[in-house]
Amino acid sequence: MQIKIFYCVVWNYEPSAVSLAAELKESFDVETELLSGERGDFEVLVDGENVFSKKKLSRFPEPGEVTQLIRKWLFLNEYAVSLNPNRS
Repeated sequence: MQIKIFYCVVWNYEPSAVSLAAELKESFDVETELLSGERGDFEVLVDGENVFSKKKLSRFPEPGEVTQLIRKWLFLNEYAVSLNPNRS
């Protein structure tokens, strides 16, 4: 699983991105790639799919929210693969 966080440098969202990356490291034992994004960005992608978007929701994630969203994403993807074993 590859996780990327795109964050706004202009508005100094880096501390929030670093904090979230630490949470995800603890929850999933994966390294998160931190990337500077566009103005106002705080986007979390898992294997290229957006699981959280500050731009769409007009807010930062609550503590633990992204972890829960990724768990849901993992479950749904495992379920989809079980329905169609040729998809992986």
